[in-house]
Amino acid sequence: MNLLVSAVGMALGVFIVVSPHSAAALWGSERLEKLAPPRRALFLRWYRAFGVILCLTAMLFAVDTTAFR
Repeated sequence: MNLLVSAVGMALGVFIVVSPHSAAALWGSERLEKLAPPRRALFLRWYRAFGVILCLTAMLFAVDTTAFR
């Protein structure tokens, strides 16, 4: 079960990193449309950083699950 959760977390993280605009639009971030273009770029940059952190956290969780039983 932990590996399944890790796989989902890594998949979501990679999706956010590859396409942050599509990911934000998919999860209904209406704030994105209301932001000015410079602020939108900053929002997407931070959203991409969130994707990287999510993916790395899921990887560490998978390693912890498999290595330290």
